[in-house]
Amino acid sequence: MHARPPDGPQGRRRARDDDGAALIEFTLISVLLFTLVFGIISFGLLLSFKQDMTRAAAEGARGGAVAFPATDALADASDATDEALNGFGQACGDDGMACEVELHDCDDSAPDLTNDPTKADCVSVTLRHDYGSSPIVPSLPVVSAFMPDELVATSVARVNS
Repeated sequence: MHARPPDGPQGRRRARDDDGAALIEFTLISVLLFTLVFGIISFGLLLSFKQDMTRAAAEGARGGAVAFPATDALADASDATDEALNGFGQACGDDGMACEVELHDCDDSAPDLTNDPTKADCVSVTLRHDYGSSPIVPSLPVVSAFMPDELVATSVARVNS
């Protein structure tokens, strides 16, 4: 048989001292839990935004690739990129979004963007979002340290001749 704790003042004092322990433990754990949950939500929104950028770059490159006549490839690529960006509330030059549309030879061995009339042309669309100065979600103290400074999406397509 075990001895019962005394019912006197010493037994009651010990129970009173443990009353706040659960509250303090919950507070510490909930801060970590909410940081983790908001981090997951932030990264999910960031990945969704990056996917939208990739889709807009692909739409721009496709718009330039199917341009008729082929001399309109740059203008058509720019228009298709702008339209795709408008679909998710962005625009070139606004909110840290920069758009580059270039026409170049499809030969990957040439590092410079030249346009040789004897080689096939490719249209390249690159979107850059300066996430550091224009974040899409509010920054959290711990989570913001893991967010990128810049998001980049690039797509290249061969122009139909």
